[in-house]
Amino acid sequence: MRTAGASFLRRHAAIAALALVVLLAVSAGSALTPRRAKAREVSDPVQVGVTFSQRRAAALGLDYRESYRELLAMRFRVVRLATYWDRVDAAGYEDLDWLMSQSAAAGQPVVLTVGMKSLGWPEFFIPARLVPAHVRDGDDVAQDPDLQASVLAFLERTVERYRAYSNLVAWQIENEPFNRAGPHRWWIGRSLVQRESRLISSLDPRPQVLNVFGHFDMRLDQLSSRDGVTLGSLLGFDSDSAERDSLSVLRPGDALGFDVYTRIGYRFLGRSGVAEASSDWGDHVARWRARAAGEGKRTWVTEMQAEPWEAEGVDSANPLSFTAADLEHTFRDLKESGQRVVVLWGAEYWLWRMQNGDPTWLEAVRQVLRDEAKAPPLG
Repeated sequence: MRTAGASFLRRHAAIAALALVVLLAVSAGSALTPRRAKAREVSDPVQVGVTFSQRRAAALGLDYRESYRELLAMRFRVVRLATYWDRVDAAGYEDLDWLMSQSAAAGQPVVLTVGMKSLGWPEFFIPARLVPAHVRDGDDVAQDPDLQASVLAFLERTVERYRAYSNLVAWQIENEPFNRAGPHRWWIGRSLVQRESRLISSLDPRPQVLNVFGHFDMRLDQLSSRDGVTLGSLLGFDSDSAERDSLSVLRPGDALGFDVYTRIGYRFLGRSGVAEASSDWGDHVARWRARAAGEGKRTWVTEMQAEPWEAEGVDSANPLSFTAADLEHTFRDLKESGQRVVVLWGAEYWLWRMQNGDPTWLEAVRQVLRDEAKAPPLG
């Protein structure tokens, strides 16, 4: 079994590398096992979705069209797709046109992510000719007025192109816009995200989704926050700024999305290990779910970790961080906490493992789908 495309399997590689060094240096061994919700009967089935990226599939040596047909045959309640601005700028919409037309033919509900920040590494997909030269690492990349104008024009073209698809159920605005990410640790300011939301609303009435990188532990939360490590964040006062800003942009009926990761590989002083999310990660999701409901807004899990997130140098065919059994456990925790839309992250990895003789990941997902088969359509 060959090694997978490493840059695409590390969901937030730059953040992880820095955060986990700090984690180990400050408090080696202090991470706790993710909270297991108290077992109880949950009668309402979950609408199980999946994210698919043609770029991640290609990075693993897969034929993205064949891979997508396999996912369509599994009948997920929703598929989250990505618009990659740099690809569209260089070669047009052909790849996305194919994915959208195949989805429509199969009656597959779709959420389409639009903007400059999209799914997978390196997080931002700004065409090279439009990358602002004066924006520093860690800054709000959207402070550049020319970039603002360009991304709004791109967003308008994209919405106008796909709004006629009846199987399109929601637009996702950017991807974790209020969290730092990528090699430059950029983020996107609220003023631009508000303009993007208003523009989409003027073009199409469908619901909108804004997602955040969910709570892992205090140190990783600080490093993914646009505010960085401040006195307030050390005291726990402003660790929820991405959730707050997302809710302030969303309208009633829109959805706040959580990207939930519970086990992340690290490498420190030549040794590999696994950091586990703090025991209160489930409580964090539940708290914001309640707050969103109080404002007439929904919550989704837009990414549930369903593949390994490994440190540099670890063979993804023999992962340390996350197993197929962890996939089922994490899903069960989210269901028991009351989540009703859970979108899995890792489809390309499951298909790559299957292609290389290991069906266990796909079988774990199929079991989840069988268990939730009575969930209603998402639409």
